[in-house]
Amino acid sequence: MEDSQSHFSKDSGSLLRHSNKEHKFTDHSYPTGKIQVIGDIFQFTLDVSEFSPEEVIVTSSNNLIEVRAEKLGEDGSVTNTFSHQCKLPSDVEPSSVSMSIESKGVLTVRAHRI
Repeated sequence: MEDSQSHFSKDSGSLLRHSNKEHKFTDHSYPTGKIQVIGDIFQFTLDVSEFSPEEVIVTSSNNLIEVRAEKLGEDGSVTNTFSHQCKLPSDVEPSSVSMSIESKGVLTVRAHRI
């Protein structure tokens, strides 16, 4: 089973586990993530609505997707941070990873399964 882990500066962390079922995480006042396998697509979504798209950075290395965000105050101090890591299942094609951010601040990462 593949693991996915979240760390939040303002909230307690969540441990996400990959399976063929849809997961919704409601430990927080808003959903923090959802992992789905839909046919040949692996997908996870994250609520990054507290950040502008320019404040969100997504990196990928060795089947590990990392999402980081940092909000700066007017004085340049860090006022909010977000970090999420998701290990892609071994049957996912790493070169097929794509991402998008909806206007409501939902980041979606998709990859094709082999």
